[in-house]
Amino acid sequence: MASAPIKVTILGSGTSMGVPSLACHCKVCTSADPHDNRLRPSILLSRGEQNVVIDTTPDFRQQALRAKIERLDAILLTHGHADHILGFDDIRPYNIRQNSALPVYGNLETFDILRRAFAYVFDGRPVFSTVPSVKLHVVDGPFSLMGLEFVPVPLQHGDLEVLGYRFGRGAYLTDFGSLPDSSLALLEDLDVLIVDALRDIPHPMHQTVDQALALIERLKPKQAWFTHIAHDLPHEETNERLRKLGLSNVALAYDGLQFEVGADNEIRAEARGRSVSAATVNAGGVRKVRQFASPTEWSAHYAASKRGSVLAIGNFDGIHLGHQAILRAVEQRAIETGCVANALTFDPSPRKVLKPDAAPHRLSTSAQRMDWFGVAGLESAVVMPFTLDLARLSPEDFVDQILVRDLQVRAVLVGENFHFGHRQVGDVKLLRELGMRRGFDVVVIPPVNYRGEIVSSTCIRKAISEGNVSYAARLLGRPFVLTGEVVKGAGIGRKFTFPTLNLVPEQEMLPAKGVYVTRTRIDGESKTRRSVTNIGNRPTFNGSGITVETHLLNFSEEITPRRIEVHFWKRLRAEKKFNGPDELRAQIAKDIANADHFFTRFRKLRSIRQAV
Repeated sequence: MASAPIKVTILGSGTSMGVPSLACHCKVCTSADPHDNRLRPSILLSRGEQNVVIDTTPDFRQQALRAKIERLDAILLTHGHADHILGFDDIRPYNIRQNSALPVYGNLETFDILRRAFAYVFDGRPVFSTVPSVKLHVVDGPFSLMGLEFVPVPLQHGDLEVLGYRFGRGAYLTDFGSLPDSSLALLEDLDVLIVDALRDIPHPMHQTVDQALALIERLKPKQAWFTHIAHDLPHEETNERLRKLGLSNVALAYDGLQFEVGADNEIRAEARGRSVSAATVNAGGVRKVRQFASPTEWSAHYAASKRGSVLAIGNFDGIHLGHQAILRAVEQRAIETGCVANALTFDPSPRKVLKPDAAPHRLSTSAQRMDWFGVAGLESAVVMPFTLDLARLSPEDFVDQILVRDLQVRAVLVGENFHFGHRQVGDVKLLRELGMRRGFDVVVIPPVNYRGEIVSSTCIRKAISEGNVSYAARLLGRPFVLTGEVVKGAGIGRKFTFPTLNLVPEQEMLPAKGVYVTRTRIDGESKTRRSVTNIGNRPTFNGSGITVETHLLNFSEEITPRRIEVHFWKRLRAEKKFNGPDELRAQIAKDIANADHFFTRFRKLRSIRQAV
């Protein structure tokens, strides 16, 4: 899934003693080059309004001030050594400002060390000042944060097993000397690798430069950055050495370095299977959401656990940026409280039942919504059939019977324009009043604005209907996608122009007639392929009815997939009637060239951004 990228900030790139080291007068420790000043190793990952830090070093306060970290949403720990945890106490201002406990992820050994080092946080004794407020999560497989899947990567640091982390198309591997083959499988198809490269002289617990280069050669990331760098390696001199070796994609990281990493989680299924069972993620790498057909069915599954639910309610058509803000807040509150991150939605939509003639075309299918709920970090979703009986429930009965009795809500999160109950007379004010009486919190999430426009399903439909799929993608946080079965066409493309895959779309909403730059995923594959897609009625051949035809670029295999999904990136032109097959063929060749040019420019631009 293409979506908002991850911004990576190197908070520290040095060793356990930092650079300059105390009382050392070597050329690096006395260097005037600011790149040779290295705090203890840590990185910041930012996406949207959320921030995640990997390791709280003794320099954490200084790093957070320098990076201007205004809020913190989670902490990931690689291991329990002092240079990775001793800044833990400095998270207190975020607890106070955000009025919440911070989720902390790590392995059991790390948490044992953390409890000993910061006993006053965990011993439960009365305190007369603030202490860090945290909720520990033992990492035993992939987990979701910031709408992303994080994959733990087991590493060996001497005799200690430590964790690296993969996030989208990037990975962070600090403090290790070796890794098992099973971890190598988790690191395929990386755009960016941040990797331990201590020095040239061998060390029993860390990689040397040569060992790091050997790993890079094996994994072949597009860009690699060294971290945990000792004072043995001068910044500019070492980079020049790497350039002379022809390694233009390898360099020393430095404190304050920033770049972006793609957020797609398309890690190969066979690799993921080594660390998490198939029951928790689907073939695309997304956490599987437990889907229930009714609130009573949900209650039958979860009642015994007494966890209750943090609930989002809505149609969630398209799950755009506004929806995502609500779902992120649900996930975060569920983490803090131990409740089930849950959503209540409806199929068919209420307007299809109440005003079928005025009901808008839906942007997404139920299956897509389930996938995107998983990306957002939800554990479960209730897809409730909307009926006239349900529509007649008063707001009070809706709350009492569905939210309180069945879904055991502890908190309900909705948008400002939320309405419920018979004739939609319930609003957020009434929901708050009912929440106070029935014992659950109500959180109203403000709308998301993009360039002065409130993000909504309505404005996205308008953009798509006009062919402005690029703008729609910005509001969705990812390209608009059509999915469905491939059917046999009339053979016109293969005979007269270019072979195509003919899609029967499952979505009700279609882009305006025209030719589009797209990427297409073939059923059974994890990656998407470059493609050009035409939506229209083939006027050159006097066609009737709307068709969706996709041509895969630079692809010559004879395939007939059962299903495909088409991601719309940009509209190239409107549909046009040509004088014959030759003229159409020439235009399609131009369309293909323009699409190839688009993807080449996009890749170059992304590489430039990552290198800055």
